[in-house]
Formats: sequence, C-alpha cells, structure tokens
Amino acid sequence: MRHLMLGIAAALALGVASAVPAAAEQQVRIGTEADYAPFEWKGPDGKLHGMEIELGDVLCQRAKLSCQWVNMDFDSMIAALGAHQIDAVLSQMSITPAREEKVAFTNPITQAPPRFVAAKDSGITDNLDSLKGKTVGVQSGTTHEVFAKTKLAQLCTIKVYQTQDQAFQDLKAGRIDVTLADSTIEYDWMRKEGKGFEYVGPALDDPEIFGTGTGIALRKSDTALREKFNAALAEVKQDGTFKKINDEYFPFSIMAK
Repeated sequence: MRHLMLGIAAALALGVASAVPAAAEQQVRIGTEADYAPFEWKGPDGKLHGMEIELGDVLCQRAKLSCQWVNMDFDSMIAALGAHQIDAVLSQMSITPAREEKVAFTNPITQAPPRFVAAKDSGITDNLDSLKGKTVGVQSGTTHEVFAKTKLAQLCTIKVYQTQDQAFQDLKAGRIDVTLADSTIEYDWMRKEGKGFEYVGPALDDPEIFGTGTGIALRKSDTALREKFNAALAEVKQDGTFKKINDEYFPFSIMAK
C-alpha cells in the first residue's frame, strides 16, 4: 500500500508539473530600415527580406527570443531605442565612439568599409582634392554623413538623403556627382542597376568616425539580452551558418573577426 500511495503521489506530482506552461520566450522588437538592399528590403509580398533579416531570424532562434521586425527610418532608431519603442537595432549600424555613449553594442557582426562611387569618367582620384566642386550624396544619420560634413565640407557640396536608395537614384540621374556609402550596398547596386559606375577615390579608414564594424545596438541596461545575442552570434560564426547566409549575397566575406 505504501508503494502504491507513493506511486500515485509521484504520478500526481508529474501531472501537476506537466500542466505548468513553459516559460514564454522574451519578446524583442528589432528596428531596421527596409530600404538598404541587400541587407534589408520589403518584397512585393510586403515581407522583409535580406541578409540581416535572415541572420537576425537565426540569431533570435538560437537565443530563444521571439522577435518582431519594426521598419523605421535609420536616423530615428537610437531615439526609438531609448524611448522603449524598440528593443534592438539590426540595420548595418556601425559601432562608433559617439554611438557607444548612448547605446551598447553586441560584438561586431559585419565589416563594410565605406567607399565613394561615381561614374566611370568622373575623374575622381585617390586625392580627396579631386572632389572639389563636386556634389556628394550621403544618407541622413549615417557615419558617411558625419565624414562628409567633417572632412569634405570645404571641398564640395554635401547633399543629405533620407535613404541611400534616393542617393543612388540621383547619382544615376546625374543630379549628384558621387555618393559615399558602405561598399557592400554599393556593390549590390552597381551589380543590379549602376552598370556605368565604379568605386573611386581612396579607401576610407577612420575608426573614430566609421567605427569598428557593425553590431546590434541595445539599451545599456539590457546586459542579459546582449549576452544572449553574443552567444548566438558566436555560435553561427563558428558552425558555418554565417558563411552560408553571407554567400547568398556576396562573393566575399563581410564577417567581422
């Protein structure tokens, strides 16, 4: 009888335990700008596509997070993060000293060196003085805007756009002479639309302005969430998942070391 009663008690305990629901996954709203192919764009189906969308979904799965993408203007993301309108930013945001004063970043994810792009007959050389009298298009809120206004304002006219796609459109139409952006998205644009354009000018390397790669931006208080993303990131870099996604979009690696 004693063994029978113990068995019944154990069965009841097991039944109670199984009735307790599993802990709900943490809800995370990720801000991104769906106008930055090949990293993010909105397809005809209305859904978000791109390298960072794929990578972000995998990171959320590995970290056991329930993630929701929020499409917004790039230059509003840090403010939205601070106002708790979103919980993270994954949108090719460079890790810079100025941004680190406001937000925390995960370990670096990608490295996308900035370059100038212009028509093949532009005459622009590795000497920045060759930009004199030109009009340079940059996207609002980016490190490229900071560099242009800091280093080029005495040489040329700076035109700021809400999106990089708008700058590309004006470059193709001849309304600006050159654009400065990440070499990765410029590569994608030249491959698809900018057949008569090329990289021009010097390769730019200014860590104070351009940072040390891109990462996921988070509130400084969200240390546990940062640790989850970092663990997932290390895993996908190690097991080849990052490379597989990378190779869908680029014939070269952009993985930060």
